[in-house]
Amino acid sequence: MDEASQEGLDPPLSEVQALSALEKALREALSSVPLEHVAQQITVMFPKIPVEIDTDQLARFHGRVQKVSVSMPEDLAAAVRDRTGPGGFSRYVTEAVGEKMRLERLGELSAYLEARYGPIPEDLIQEAMREWPDYEEE
Repeated sequence: MDEASQEGLDPPLSEVQALSALEKALREALSSVPLEHVAQQITVMFPKIPVEIDTDQLARFHGRVQKVSVSMPEDLAAAVRDRTGPGGFSRYVTEAVGEKMRLERLGELSAYLEARYGPIPEDLIQEAMREWPDYEEE
């Protein structure tokens, strides 16, 4: 590979060194301070702009986060707080929204495949059901 094509693949040495130093600093911080505190301190440094988050990474909290306000019935909010304890509300809601989006995308894929190839024959559905680990004959 010549220098011109190699140039677009490897970051400059100064960027690699800066990222290595950042990684070292983050590892040191994470070894002495809870992850939530480190993440909070990092996120306040970034501008509050909407960003798209890959739903596969959503539950793992990679990437930036954005504080949002959500309205929900009091009894539901209380039930979530009771279930999650202090500090877990956002994670619980984020995981629920991520799961809802994943299921909607799966439904969209299913509808697309059915429109393109037709419905799944009933005998194949029954065969797949029998292979399911908790399948019980009726």
